[in-house]
Amino acid sequence: MSRIDAFENPFENLFNLSKDDITSLTIKENNDKNNCYLQDTSGTLYGGFIINELKTTKTICKVSFYKSSDSNNYLPRIEFRKVNNKGETKKPIKEDIIIKFSESEEVKNFWTLINFLDGFKEIVDTGDFQKKYKAVSFDNYILEFKNKSEEEKINELIQLTESTKLSNEDIKVILSNHRKKAVFGFYCLLKNYNVQSQNPFEYFRTKRNISQKGEEVIWHHFLKENDWIIGLNVDIKFIRDFLSEQKVGEENSIGSGSPKVDLLGISYFTTLIELKTSKTKIFKENKTNKSRANTWDFSPEFIEAYSQTLAQRTEISSGKDFIDESRNILDTKKYRILDPKSVLIIGNRNLEFPHSRNLDNEYKTDCFERLRRDIRNLDIITYDELFERAFHIVYNTKLPDDWYTIDEHIFIKDILKL
Repeated sequence: MSRIDAFENPFENLFNLSKDDITSLTIKENNDKNNCYLQDTSGTLYGGFIINELKTTKTICKVSFYKSSDSNNYLPRIEFRKVNNKGETKKPIKEDIIIKFSESEEVKNFWTLINFLDGFKEIVDTGDFQKKYKAVSFDNYILEFKNKSEEEKINELIQLTESTKLSNEDIKVILSNHRKKAVFGFYCLLKNYNVQSQNPFEYFRTKRNISQKGEEVIWHHFLKENDWIIGLNVDIKFIRDFLSEQKVGEENSIGSGSPKVDLLGISYFTTLIELKTSKTKIFKENKTNKSRANTWDFSPEFIEAYSQTLAQRTEISSGKDFIDESRNILDTKKYRILDPKSVLIIGNRNLEFPHSRNLDNEYKTDCFERLRRDIRNLDIITYDELFERAFHIVYNTKLPDDWYTIDEHIFIKDILKL
């Protein structure tokens, strides 16, 4: 051995994870039992690993071991560096170097290193690595995320947003993509456009495991699931939550007789929301002899829905207890129930009386608008109007005037851009 060799540090050797066989490497404790080291089957000692090697640089990981004060095992201390071919550490000009593992080979080598260290539990202390850290597929993560409570979801999303340094624009894009899907679903329900060769209402019913029959319950679930559509579009302030089928009025001794309103918007001033379907007719099919000139008779279904909504406003009172979905009584002093506003969502004017140079449609339009203007604390909005406003929120533009008559395939491709 030469004088130069005698003074060489044997731990300057680096084990190449891309070229060398990791099974030939082991971790051994020294004779004094105060440290341990890396050694292969030929007796060569190593001070770390080469994670990735390029023409001019390589990513290395230095490994040293220190006796744990809590156990007789050794704590591995690892240090990642980017070095040039001379072994010199690359020094940043203005800021720290971020060592990112993005290529498949270096990612694989990194986890090979972690798995290697974790395989010597008899002398190396890696904590509860297997219990606390595990690789999961994206699908499994989504499945696990869906089963968490709303509070857990929000907290996890906040942590994810902060740790990944998502910008406001990034968050807007994520939210916009989610809402674009909701607008697409809304359009399919409104136009009765098949989704994956299946009726849209039956598709939604199957996906959400809804057992109740009828289209009204589908609209109920859809609008509750996408409450931003109602909360941002209807002329209502401070809607913050929706409770399903909230009972109003007084029950009799056997618990019946109390009408139900589809959605109750909890705000500083309560808002009642009544849902019918988009196919519910607002006007009678034909003009009757009893109709006055320049008018058209409202349908019995519309009159019933209108009367029901007004009755709910009358029956609700500040002394009435409201039970939320957690079985808690709402604080009616905080959520004031005084002359509540109501919203009736019903019908589809583009289907029943579109804007056109047709005299019958003009009569219907005039009657409908006069009624909406003359009633107090009751908004009547059709499903297609609600869709138009939801589209404007998501796409920040107005729909073409003839949007409802555009071929569905073209509308989805060119207007919704899906």
